[in-house]
This record gives sequence, structure tokens and C-alpha cells, in this order.
Amino acid sequence: MVHSRFQILWRARWLAVIVTGIIVVALAGLTSGSTPPPEEALIALGRGLMAERRLSADGTTSCIDCHRPAAGYTDGLPTARPGGLNTPPLWGLDERHAFGWFLPDVTSLEAMVLRPLDDPAEMGPRLETTLARLRADPATVAAYAQAFPQARQLVTWEQTGAALAAAVRSIPEPESAYDRYLAGDTEALSVEARRGATLFAELGCTSCHRPPLFATDSYHNVGVAAGELPNNGRARVPTLRGIRHTAPFFHDGSATTLEAVVRAYEQGGQVNSEDVSPAITPFLLTDQDVLDLVAFLSSL
Repeated sequence: MVHSRFQILWRARWLAVIVTGIIVVALAGLTSGSTPPPEEALIALGRGLMAERRLSADGTTSCIDCHRPAAGYTDGLPTARPGGLNTPPLWGLDERHAFGWFLPDVTSLEAMVLRPLDDPAEMGPRLETTLARLRADPATVAAYAQAFPQARQLVTWEQTGAALAAAVRSIPEPESAYDRYLAGDTEALSVEARRGATLFAELGCTSCHRPPLFATDSYHNVGVAAGELPNNGRARVPTLRGIRHTAPFFHDGSATTLEAVVRAYEQGGQVNSEDVSPAITPFLLTDQDVLDLVAFLSSL
């Protein structure tokens, strides 16, 4: 009986040592940085894919060729291609529920990021040969394996969409004087910008450009023409965050400055049409009012 108790105690002690060792190894793996957690690995994979030209069908275009960080994640062009639309920035999209300039038919960021990869006019179509090209690169496969450790098959379009969406969600909005002002820095906004903020609210601009993102998922025709448009020209309300970085403006890139944007709204849109939203009505502004509104917009 004594011998049996000794064996039991001995085995229990060794079991405790083994369990402790397993825990230590696991914690070391988590803290060493050699294997990032899946969420971090997913973002890292997505950021790599945003710069990956092999992701396009012809192997010549990457996401950041059109969404350049130095240009506010846009391309700085009036339209991405002749007869096309202005390239919108990529920040603040995690808070949106409708995507696309005119049609609210895409309701997830994962689906949205796959659209350009499916469009022959952009990076598409999505082909199995494109995935095969990525699977032939051991480093790329390893990055997918870190991001999707439980996956039986790696380098799929679904995984690619999830990684790209995670990378887009990680893009921060640019630092703004407006946020510093809200945080208590009373000197962050100029007198002109503060007057502009008041006027922005008084004119009803916040009904569509609602803080804090200064956007909504509503669609309106604001009197801007760009050829034959779907949805009677009703476009999604874009964010005004970081707008100072993303000229030119409107879905057709027809306004080259923020002053031109303000003037367009002052006259009730650039074109007269029965399809223009009832919310877009002319109003009178002084030159100082225009400068104040531009100062406020530039602070966002």
C-alpha cells in the first residue's frame, strides 16, 4: 500500500511538471513573436496582398496602385479610367454597411474588396490560375497558413477577401485638428474652422455627413453628372474624414478644390435635374462663409 501511494504521488508530480512545461512553451510561443496571433497574421497577409501585383489576372496591377497611401488611399485622378468613377479612400470603411458609388448591393467589406478582383476593367477576372500563381510561392502559402491555421485548403478567394478586408479595417483615419479639438485642445481649430463647423450644421450638412465619420449609408443625387448613371444618379454619401488628402472630389472628380465643392452645393448642384435630391437646394454664402467651410472641412 505504501509503495502504491508513492507511485501515485510520483506520477502526479511528473504530470504537473509536464503540464507546466506545456504551458511555458505555449506562453513562450505567444510572446516570442515568432508566430503572430491569427488576427495579426490576417492583417499582415492582407497588407502584403494589397501590394501584390500577382493578385491581378494579368499580374500588372496591385490594390495600392490605385489606392496610394501618399494620396489618401486614392489615385489622385478625376476618374480611375475614361468614363469611370473617382477612386474613394479606404479609411473608415469598417463602420459602413453599404459599398459602391451607386448601388447598395454590396453589404460587407469582404465582398467589396473582391469586386475589383472580379472586374476585368480593374484587376479581374478572378481566375484559378491567379490563385495557382500565388500557391507556387512558398512564402505566400506560409503567410496564408499563419492567417488561417485551421484551413484544409490555403490561398482561396474567400481567404483573400477576408485578409484584404482585415487590412483595410486596419487603415487609420488621418490625424485631424478636429479630433484634437474634441479631445480638449481648444487651440487645435482656427477661428475660421470653428465658424465653419457651426455653419456646416446650420446648413443641414450633418443630416447626410453625420459625425463622427461625417458620412451615412444613404444615397443622393447631388447634381453632379458623369454620363449615364445607375440609381438615377443617386450616389452614396462619402466620408469627409481626411478629405483634404483626396482631391479631386465628387464621384466624377469634377471639383478640383474644396472651395469648388462648397460652391457647387451653394448653387444647388452643378446641373439642373429633376432627379436632384430635395435636400440639395441653393443657398447664399459670403466669401468668408466659403473660406470658413473650407477651413472646417480641411480640419477633419
